Amino acid sequence: MSHVLATSGEVAMSGAVRERRPVASVVYDGVVTVAALATVVVSAVLFARTGQPGQWRDLALCLVLGFPLMQLLTRFPFQINTKHAGIEVQFDVGVLIFLLCFKRPEVAALAWCLCVVPTNLLQRKSWVSRVYNASIGVLFLPIAIAVLTVLGTPGPNAQEDWRAIPLDMDARELLAVAAAVAAVFVVDVAVSAVSVAVQERTSIKAELLHTGAWLAMGTSVAVGGLGYLGGLVYYKVTPWAALLLVIPMVVTMVATRAMRQTRDVARRSEALFEAATALHTQGRRADLARALQKHARMVAGTPAAMVRSVGPGEGEIGVPVVAGDGVVLHITAPRRRDPAQRASDEKALEALASVGEAAFFRVSASEEMHGLARRDVVTGLPNRLQFSERLAAELERAREAGRLDRLVVLYLDLDGFKGVNDRFGHEAGDELLRLVGSRLRDTLRGGSTVARLGGDEFAVLLPECLDVEGLCRRVLVALRVEVRMRGHVLRVQGSIGLSRARPGDDVGTLLRNADTAMYRAKATGKNRWVEFRPELLEEEIARLQVIEDLQQAPAEAFVVHYQPIVDLQSAEPGAVGAPIVGLEALVRWRRDRGGAVEPLVGPDEFIGLAERSGTVIGIGDSVLRQVARDASQIQEHAGRRLDLMVNVSPVQLRHPDFTERVAAAVRQTAASGCRLHLEMTESVMIDDDTVDRLRDLAETGAQLTIDDFGTGFSSLGYLRHRPFSSFKIDRSFVRDIATEPTARALVEGMVKMGQALGLTIVAEGVEHVEQARILREMGCQLAQGHLYCRPLAVDEIADVLDAPVTPQLSA
Repeated sequence: MSHVLATSGEVAMSGAVRERRPVASVVYDGVVTVAALATVVVSAVLFARTGQPGQWRDLALCLVLGFPLMQLLTRFPFQINTKHAGIEVQFDVGVLIFLLCFKRPEVAALAWCLCVVPTNLLQRKSWVSRVYNASIGVLFLPIAIAVLTVLGTPGPNAQEDWRAIPLDMDARELLAVAAAVAAVFVVDVAVSAVSVAVQERTSIKAELLHTGAWLAMGTSVAVGGLGYLGGLVYYKVTPWAALLLVIPMVVTMVATRAMRQTRDVARRSEALFEAATALHTQGRRADLARALQKHARMVAGTPAAMVRSVGPGEGEIGVPVVAGDGVVLHITAPRRRDPAQRASDEKALEALASVGEAAFFRVSASEEMHGLARRDVVTGLPNRLQFSERLAAELERAREAGRLDRLVVLYLDLDGFKGVNDRFGHEAGDELLRLVGSRLRDTLRGGSTVARLGGDEFAVLLPECLDVEGLCRRVLVALRVEVRMRGHVLRVQGSIGLSRARPGDDVGTLLRNADTAMYRAKATGKNRWVEFRPELLEEEIARLQVIEDLQQAPAEAFVVHYQPIVDLQSAEPGAVGAPIVGLEALVRWRRDRGGAVEPLVGPDEFIGLAERSGTVIGIGDSVLRQVARDASQIQEHAGRRLDLMVNVSPVQLRHPDFTERVAAAVRQTAASGCRLHLEMTESVMIDDDTVDRLRDLAETGAQLTIDDFGTGFSSLGYLRHRPFSSFKIDRSFVRDIATEPTARALVEGMVKMGQALGLTIVAEGVEHVEQARILREMGCQLAQGHLYCRPLAVDEIADVLDAPVTPQLSA
């Protein structure tokens, strides 16, 4: 009889991981068990209805002889190696043949059932295996009787005692016995193989074709022949001659045991090799634990082997497996009686544990690398990759639940972060990023995801957001960070773009929309939030088109116009005009769109985009060269030295070759009799890294002027320690000095501060005579604006330079 070693019930694994049998396997084994129960019932009914004299004595005699033989033979099985641990072929079929030769069929049948059922139920296997193997053993009886009946062997012996095998000692009877044993073997292996295939979800053909099957069948037929020989000895020879059967039985059992040990070693080696291959293909810890469970059964050769968090108990052997993160699993298996087999089991499980530990280490390392690839190293927040994955998952859930309008993505950008990096270094910038990330995490909880996308950009995902306005207010507060660095108090704030999910949106669309809205928030004043609207995308596309056109524009597409700067204090009393002392160079872009040249574009419409795209460096160089070339023509028309003021972007200032280019322009303008001024915004004053650059520029002979003074980081300390010679009061202050006392007081304060520091003061945006009068009374030296003259090309400015500028009454 064969035992299926790979069939198992519900297998407990580490923690709560469990592997359940397929329903088809449970049904199949149940059918086999029901058939066996029916066989037992039929055998008992036939025995009871026969009522032959002495049948109880015969039954007792069959049990006395059969049960010990059954116990002995089941200890020496022959193993057929299979992929899932194997099938043990036990030679108790010899007992069945002996009983069929010994007594009437109804006695032999019941005796067989009473021998095979307790023998299997008392084995140390799982209850599922015990019941299944007992059922298979019971079914040997009808198979053997059916084959014997078909071949015509049942009949009375010489003493009129009816038996399934009458012991006529002819070739037909011997062939029938061999056929019966072979049929039992084939059906047994086939039924067991089908059970394994259904249990393991493998091919039935693959489970049927095994090495050693023919040898196992031959051995089974030989042992069945010993049962037939035992019947002959009992009836035909003196009973003492039965002792002669001990020799072939012992030889068969010893040979079977030796072959079993050899095949067991081969099976273990093959199982360990397959385990090493299979375990190292698993990518997740849970899958690895399940695979280790499966191969533990294959290596140990028993379905009772398992992987669990609890160590081996009484009657078990086991080895630990370090699974990482402080988790230790245990591979356990039943303890066999044979010390040699027990030692082999322990060594095999230790080898499997080593393979498992290596696989767990690989998976842990892979998970760690996977986590690093999806986490920002500075803040510890999810990075763009992980954020996109989570956004894709939440977008799919929201789409299935019909709540797309509640899914919100925020795109955040810190205002002024670059200044922190440039001034205090990247370590200070990283500290600020970590602080912002921590504040965002603390502010947003309950299912939200905060990620750093790169640079000073963050993103927030909220799958369920019902109060968008309240959310954005809280985030703006979280972005307002005040940090003390190197004795300075830095205040950083942020801009937010928001997008809601809509039908058809994907991850890229949501992020792009939020990014577009964020840029609009920055462009409209910063420290605010803007929700995406379709027209914002159209405007962003238009801006991108401008950037593309700027990148492709030739140097000659950028032309320079000049606006006069007049001396308010040098005007004659009562005179209308004011003498020109300088010119501000203002760039214009002659934009070309597919052959259609547009009107000149002013700097307010493209300089910001040029700085964003980096094209401002080339534009600035072109302007600087044009001014240097125009200097001689301007000097020729003016007949006196003039100051030529050129605007400089902070992006230009950081370019490594900028100082050399300025030096060349200074030399060229000085040779023409003019003096070059560089105008830059107040933001360059707070950058410690630009101090040396400013000094280098001053050493070239260029004059440095602060443009739009009062709108940025105004500071007396910066003015004292930076090499500036003048500053321009922004037009936003000049505009209201004639109507608002507060504006007038601010401008007057700036003028007095400049005079105290010895700086030249220029008032921008002068458009009315009253403004000019007030500025002159305050002591402001210079002014420019449409009151005097609009920006003109170099050829047109020649007529203006010949005489003092007269205010335009229509301005």
